[in-house]
Amino acid sequence: MKLSKSTTSLLLLNLVWMGAVAYLVKKLADTEKAAAPVPTAPAIIPAPPAVEKRIVTVTRTNDFHWSQLESEDYRTYIKRLRSIGCPEQTIRDIIIADVDKLLAPRLRAAAPGRKDPPYWQSEEKELWSSLDQRESQRQQQSIDFEKRNVISQLMGVDLVAERQKVLGQEDYYGRRLDFLPDDKRSRVRIAVEKSANEELAVREKVWEEGESLTDEDHARLRQIQQQRATEIAAALSPEELQQYELRMSPTAYAVRDSLFGMNATEEEFLTLFKLQKSFDDTWGQGEPADPAAREKRAQSGEALSAAIRAKLGEARYAEYARAQDADYRGLSVAAARFQLPASRALEVYDYKRLVQEQRVALVTSPNLTLAQKTATLQALGDETEQAVREALGERAYRYYQRQGLGGWMRK
Repeated sequence: MKLSKSTTSLLLLNLVWMGAVAYLVKKLADTEKAAAPVPTAPAIIPAPPAVEKRIVTVTRTNDFHWSQLESEDYRTYIKRLRSIGCPEQTIRDIIIADVDKLLAPRLRAAAPGRKDPPYWQSEEKELWSSLDQRESQRQQQSIDFEKRNVISQLMGVDLVAERQKVLGQEDYYGRRLDFLPDDKRSRVRIAVEKSANEELAVREKVWEEGESLTDEDHARLRQIQQQRATEIAAALSPEELQQYELRMSPTAYAVRDSLFGMNATEEEFLTLFKLQKSFDDTWGQGEPADPAAREKRAQSGEALSAAIRAKLGEARYAEYARAQDADYRGLSVAAARFQLPASRALEVYDYKRLVQEQRVALVTSPNLTLAQKTATLQALGDETEQAVREALGERAYRYYQRQGLGGWMRK
């Protein structure tokens, strides 16, 4: 067969194209071969260290039940709890909760009984006031003292301190008695609180009935105080008792109060404490009912003030006398409450002295008529109030007056 010229040309072109493709394929294969990495020996990776195999033998005992620990005897119960490593605080919580539950029925029984009124009837006034709350409170307090004694004997723990700790409240007695171990602190606290409750029962006639205390009442108060002193002395060593007297005795409170705002030193406190204790040991607390006894007590009080003056010196005694002034105390409290400088209270107090001197001069002046004196005193009062208001600021000034103080500005 004879091929046309065009067919021959196409055939030759296809042959050339196939040859070119074959050349390119071979060229590519040679290039990949040249680029291939030279094989190397495989890396030797060290084997991991042998893991020590531990064989744990688990011995299963009988299931734990609280009945294995519980006992009718609290001391045995506590011993068993400690034997299994129960934390001491957890043991306290368990025992306290159990004693609370045990005595709860007696506390409920001591509460004043009353029928629940319909919702539309008054409960807080007529019905509630008809019940004697005081007797109920005394019974409940007696049960609480019993509870605290039990906890103290079982665990050597001050129950009130534990309660305050749980509630996150400040424990005032705990802070004052922090030099004592828990068990002694509990005994002292109970003695102090029982004594305070008994004294309150005697003094209620003054507050609720408006009657004065009789000689018998004063004798009863002295008896209560002596009983408290005896119980506390029996609980403490001589050194602990001395520290208690300096921290918690009525004499210590009176001396600390008399040194208000003076930033007193320990030496000054101890000096005044010794003088005041001698006076208190003789006369006790409160005014005697007998007029002759009151006169003798007043004379002893003057002698006490003279002795304090001699010990402190004139300059320091002037600060001591100022500390007894209710107006100075009120000014100091107002300044502290509203974050004013302490000097602001002193500034106003000194102004008080100047105003009182001017008022005396006006009243006794022979050159002024009654009308002139009245008008001048009115102007002086207005000026004084304005000066004190500016010195304290409006809020502190109103607070100071709400305490029933500041009468010196007008009279």
